[in-house]
Amino acid sequence: MKSKTVSVIIFITLILFGACVSVVPKSTHVESTNYLLTPVDSNLSISDSDFLNGTSFYVRQVELAPYLEGSGLVSRTESNKVEFSNLHRWGEPLDEGIARVVAKNLSIVLGTLNYSAYPHRKKPQCDLEIGLHIERFEKVSGAKVTLVGTWQLFRNNRQVYIEALAEKIKLSSAAVDPDKTPQVAALSQTLRKVSERIAAGLVRRLETE
Repeated sequence: MKSKTVSVIIFITLILFGACVSVVPKSTHVESTNYLLTPVDSNLSISDSDFLNGTSFYVRQVELAPYLEGSGLVSRTESNKVEFSNLHRWGEPLDEGIARVVAKNLSIVLGTLNYSAYPHRKKPQCDLEIGLHIERFEKVSGAKVTLVGTWQLFRNNRQVYIEALAEKIKLSSAAVDPDKTPQVAALSQTLRKVSERIAAGLVRRLETE
């Protein structure tokens, strides 16, 4: 009799355990989408004219405002309020992405392959170094993105020039779209504008030397 009671208890326990397992809710985890900044007109060939006349350049590690150092895309909802996306992230460290894109843009605009960018090492006998300090790099109201900061020119490890940067680009589609591709594309366009300004500054400096 005792053994039958034990068997009934075990049977009931197994039924209850199975019932508990069957009601476990499905996972609501959503994979994040990862984005990369892109150079301008990356499908075009390098210009035939080398505007640096053989001079090499290196884009240093980009200095980011601390709130930009995370991987989530940033949106500024008020002057003193920002939101970080958990579902839309950068696919590489943002400082490396900006350095990579600016260096490639400069290569295309200036017509040279004689360059390198952080995190890679400088090429031997590198003549020019470019620094970037980014204070803002985000989506803002009005379906726009903004970039604010400075760029610096170094020669022989000494800063010889600095210029303020302030670019704002309108998104190509409605801001209500949950996809962040328009935001990333617009941020890439701000880097194009920045690269064009840096290229013009480099050429002017070389012409006066």
